[in-house]
This record gives sequence, structure tokens and C-alpha cells, in this order.
Amino acid sequence: MPVSVHQSSVGSLGARLKANRGMLILAVAGFLPLLWNFFVLSWQRPAYQFFPMAFAAAGLLAWRAAEEVPPGLLPGRLGMARGLVLVTAGVWLAANYLWSPWLGYMGFLLGLACAVWGLGGRPLMAALLPMGLVLVAIVPPPLGLDEILTIWLRGQATDLSSRLLDWLQVTHLRDGNTILLPGRTMLMEEACSGINSFVLCNVFCLFWFMWQRRPLYWLLFALPATSAFVVLGNTLRITTCAVADFFWHVDLLNGWRHDVFGLVLLVSYCLLVMSLDQLLVFFKGHPSEPAAAPSAPASPVESRSTRYLLGFPLVGAFFALVGLGFFAGHLFRQGESHALTPVRMFNSTVKLNLTMPQTLAGWKRINSNVGDLVLVQTLGINSQSWRYEYAGETTTVAVDYPLDGFHNVKYCYVDSGWQVESETPLLAGSDRQDTHALRLALEKSHQHAVVYHSVMAANGSWLAAPKSFETRFAAAPPPAGYRIQLISAGDGGGYLPMSPATESHIAAFYMAARQTLAAQVVEQLAGPHAK
Repeated sequence: MPVSVHQSSVGSLGARLKANRGMLILAVAGFLPLLWNFFVLSWQRPAYQFFPMAFAAAGLLAWRAAEEVPPGLLPGRLGMARGLVLVTAGVWLAANYLWSPWLGYMGFLLGLACAVWGLGGRPLMAALLPMGLVLVAIVPPPLGLDEILTIWLRGQATDLSSRLLDWLQVTHLRDGNTILLPGRTMLMEEACSGINSFVLCNVFCLFWFMWQRRPLYWLLFALPATSAFVVLGNTLRITTCAVADFFWHVDLLNGWRHDVFGLVLLVSYCLLVMSLDQLLVFFKGHPSEPAAAPSAPASPVESRSTRYLLGFPLVGAFFALVGLGFFAGHLFRQGESHALTPVRMFNSTVKLNLTMPQTLAGWKRINSNVGDLVLVQTLGINSQSWRYEYAGETTTVAVDYPLDGFHNVKYCYVDSGWQVESETPLLAGSDRQDTHALRLALEKSHQHAVVYHSVMAANGSWLAAPKSFETRFAAAPPPAGYRIQLISAGDGGGYLPMSPATESHIAAFYMAARQTLAAQVVEQLAGPHAK
């Protein structure tokens, strides 16, 4: 019985896989440590916890592509294969030297592309392109763009919801990213920004259009439309919650009602994506199926490339040696956290007993609860704060810890509705010496405030703010951070910008408070009960 062309193609791919299975197993073993870290970090970010579903979707696309690969597949050109291997090796060395899970995952995708090219060349690469796009879609963007997107989505949701509430004659007040209702405050937190649904639905849109074999250029319209669905749907959710609370005193912000409402909206987004696909089909018509590639005769390179997939007999051993070798080095290095648990666990953190004097640099400590005590934003597991007064001006000094390295407190204030007008280093003296502190000028609903903050390590050294890309390429887990900050409203109760004289006096007070608190932090962490 003659063997079909498809069967011969699959058999040829199977033969290459079998001949190179040892190399592929070694390569996968080398990739595993950094891949594990990447997945752990992704799971700890709610917006990317859907990645197991994305891998299932990529598996479906790969399974269909394997069933429909063009006949007569031959390995890719050996020169291109070697070039891909060298690029992958360079990225993989950098990922392990920096111990960067983000870069490690990118190296894994490059290694996957190398294997696909060696198995079936350009035709197999084209057939598996949809799978690759889905795998790339779960990578957090560099330069902190996801954080910028979250802040933008939060602002858009609050603004649109406020406009709808005005039209519905719901009494409310917008205060930054907060909607104030009679007797209730609605703060647009990260989950309410819609970032989770935004990322998930765009990946679903990508998968669905690839599954339906739509042209790639259709995504230029489909992805922005999906983003618009999520933004409008999230606006509807916030507005509905506010209306239900205002008119009927029904709480849709908490409990099972909130979860069910969010699930209904998520299903609705997916149905809208599928409807959009059919709408494009209605206007554009069904795209023509690509013609099957003609069968190609066997090449003299076939026998050599079947044995050595990428032209390097020991390429699998190289990836295994680098990956497992660096993992062993991180695992047994003294004083460093376990290489498979890159995020610090603070369950047994020493709780500090910090004190501040009654008077400091001319400022008098206030023990009453007069004033806005929730003005200061803290993030650490533990925090302490003190309020001081001088000549009618009040200010709050706070310490919060531990932090995972340096954390810019401006994101906490942006989350609570403040707008950052400027961010500058705090310089001191005539020689403009760097004090390792940052100054933030904030504004919210015509109210002004200034914040000074610094983050120190346990040994007393001041931590610098990392550049955006360094957060993706960290060589080792950052040290635990202890933040000392000050916030003070501007003149006139905060409704006028702070005068230079007032700000200079407050900056001097902050430096004195920081010195007092930093000495206590170092002393107590170095004490007999410190761990």
C-alpha cells in the first residue's frame, strides 16, 4: 500500500525528532530553572495568571499545524540554523549571567524557533507562527509599559464612569481615581482598572483569529477593537456598581455579586470578539486558503541534518551545561535566596520599634489624630508614622518595610488619585550633593502636596532607583528595603503650591528625621534578635 505524502512528511519529522531526542531533552533541562522562575513570577501578577490557558491555546494551534504541515518538509538551511543557534546561545548566556527569568523565557522562545527551523525549515516555521504569537503574547512588556497601561486604564475608567454618572444624575464627586458617593468611597484599584481583562481578552482575540485562519492584518483592527470592548465594559461595571449603591443600596463591589458580574463581563468580551470576527468575514469575505506546498525531493543534506538537527552535535549539552551550571551556582551561593524562589518571603521579618523625639529641627510632634491621617501611603508589611507641626504647617513622617528592593512610592500615590507633577532628586548644600532621596510634587483636585522618600538596605546603604529595563534583567533578588518618607500639604491647607521657603524648611526637617530613623533601623536590625 503506497504511503501518502502527508504520512511521509510526518514520518520524516518523527525520524528527525527521534534522532535528536537526546539533544532536545538536554536543552529543555537547561531551560527549566529560569522557565520555572518566569512562571512563578507570572503567577504572582494577577494580569498574567491566565498563562496556563495561553499554553493550552498554543498547544491546540501546534496540534493542528502538525496535522496540516506541508508535504515533503526538509530541514532548514544549515547556515541559518547555525546563526539562530548562536543568537540563542548569546541570549541564553546573558539570561543566566543576569539570572533574568524574563530574558530566559525569551531565550527559550528563540531555542524553540531553532528547533522548528531545524525540523522543517520555513514551511514549518510558517505553520507554527500562530503558536509562537500566542507564546509571545504572555510576555510582560519591557520598560514598565504594563504599569503605565494600568494607570492609563484606571484614569479612563474613572473619567468615563464619572461622565455617565453625571448623565444619570447620580450625586458623586470624582477625586483623582476615586469616586465619592454619599456614604461610600469607590477607589479604582488595579483590579478595577480592567488590566486583567485587557490582557486576557487581547490574547484570546489573537488566539481566536489564528484559530479561524484569519489574515494577520485583520488583527490591526481586531486588537484595538477588543481593547475598546474592555475599556467600555469596565466603565459599565463601575457605573452599574455606583448606580446600584446610590439608588437601591445594593453592594456589587464585594462578595459573590462582584465576582459573578466580572465573570459575565469576561464572557461577554469573548463573545464580542467572536462576533467581531464574523462581522469582518461578512464585510471582507472568507480569506482564501493557502495552496499546499508541492512535494520536494529528498536533499543530500537530509541524512546529515537528520542526525545533527542544527549543525552542532553538542548544542543540547551546551544549553544544559549553562542552565544547570548557573542554577547550581545560585543554589549553593552563600547568603543568597534559593534560585527557584526569586521573590522574597517576609513572613519572619523583624518588627522594628522606632521612636521619634517630641521636637526635631524646630518641629513639634502632634499626638492627636487631627488632620488627614490617611494622606500618607505605605506599602510594606509593617509601618509607623508620626505627625509634626511648625508655624501652622503639618507634615507626616512614615517608615514602611520590608520592600522588595527599591520601590518608588509615587505609584502608591498615583493609585490613590494623585497626579505626579514632577519627580526630582533631592540635592543638598552649595555643591548640590545627592542625598539619595527623591522629591515628588503631587496634585489632586486642586490640592497640592510634596513627598520626600528614600529606601535603605539593612546595612544602612541607600538604594538607588533602578532604570526601567533593569527590573526585567535583575542579576539577583534585591535586598530588603526600608523606606523613610515625608508628605506635607502645600501652603493654605494644600490649596496653594508650597513656597520655596516653606519647602526648604520641610526638606531640612526630612533629612533630620531620616537620619534619626535610619540609625535606629540599622541598630535594631543588627541586634541579637535580628535574622
